[in-house]
Amino acid sequence: HDKNIRKMFRASKGYVMMSADFSQQEVKGMAQMCGDETMAEAFRQGKDFYAQIASVAFNYPYEDCLEFRPDGTTNPEGKERRSQAKSILLGINYGRGAASIAEQLGCTKEKAEQIKEDVFLGFPAIAKFEQDSFEMAETLGYVTTLWGRKRRLPDMMLPDYEFQWADKSASDDPLDFDSELPEEVPDEIINKYLRKLSKCWGAQKRKIFEEANAEGVWIIDNTKKKADASRQCVNARIQGTAADQAKLAMIALHDDERLKELGFRILIPVHDEVIAECPKENAKEVAERFAYIMSHSSGEKFTIPISCDVAISEQWYGEEIKL
Repeated sequence: HDKNIRKMFRASKGYVMMSADFSQQEVKGMAQMCGDETMAEAFRQGKDFYAQIASVAFNYPYEDCLEFRPDGTTNPEGKERRSQAKSILLGINYGRGAASIAEQLGCTKEKAEQIKEDVFLGFPAIAKFEQDSFEMAETLGYVTTLWGRKRRLPDMMLPDYEFQWADKSASDDPLDFDSELPEEVPDEIINKYLRKLSKCWGAQKRKIFEEANAEGVWIIDNTKKKADASRQCVNARIQGTAADQAKLAMIALHDDERLKELGFRILIPVHDEVIAECPKENAKEVAERFAYIMSHSSGEKFTIPISCDVAISEQWYGEEIKL
């Protein structure tokens, strides 16, 4: 967070540092995985993506959802609509709940939920992608990125509650094969407590657990584990896809023969950004090839246009060199 620390890193003597990062990488990844043509077309036309989402979700003209008017003055209403759409999309990407989104927007939880519902109605592919991600994790115990890499989330396969007799546990000795396994709790008792638990929350749960214990039934509550895992279902797919994309780009940069001839070398990746360096006299050609490879290394799976911005300086976060 302290840019003075970043300025301590300098290029090698006679070299310049280069920074290339993906533009709107994660929301483009979400649009790609949702398969929504309206979202994809917004990127192809170079539109402000969050303004486009706000336009469809809130039923306003696209121009009325932009942060700035054509004359450069701020459009407060458009800025608010765009900010709401952006908060909802990033909230979905990062697995944030309505309360967290409401805090960021400065509105009630109910209002945040209504905004999210409006976005889902305007772009049902987003809601379907979220639901499909939950179902994938619940069925398979993992979710996948665009390229098929797995993030394992076994807690999603757990039932909300498990029931067993409190006084009939199996032996703690793993070699005691003669001990009797716990007898299953009858369905009528399980259903009785499930009905009660479905109507309560917070401290009320504790009273029901105590009531069950008094009846000799031990209830194992898996809801927190599942909630933690559910927040990672969409996030793991979006950020995992972004990570895959960045690694494909680094492989392509490393393998490019022309960049090797020009003295290009990767220094470090930072999230959606790759920091590299090259001899100062080759900076212009390297920058152009650097951006091109970053933008064209994702293959046929990623059909939404990718763009990368390149900054050139003699020190990391130093004054940019104009070529």
